[in-house]
Amino acid sequence: MAIIDRIKLHNKVEELEEKTEDIGRCHNDFYLMQQRYNKNTDEQLATIQEEIGSVYEHFEELSKGKEDGR
Repeated sequence: MAIIDRIKLHNKVEELEEKTEDIGRCHNDFYLMQQRYNKNTDEQLATIQEEIGSVYEHFEELSKGKEDGR
């Protein structure tokens, strides 16, 4: 009986090791996907910040124009 229990236990350990490896692969895939998403988001934020800066510059130019009486 002890041999059968050890075989079952060994099989269970192998099954758990496979599941652990699968989870590790899923985690790595998710991590890589998240890195790409973060990079894309950072690039979009940089673009938006540049656009906002450009808008402020235009506002400043318009304000100076009004002050000069244009």
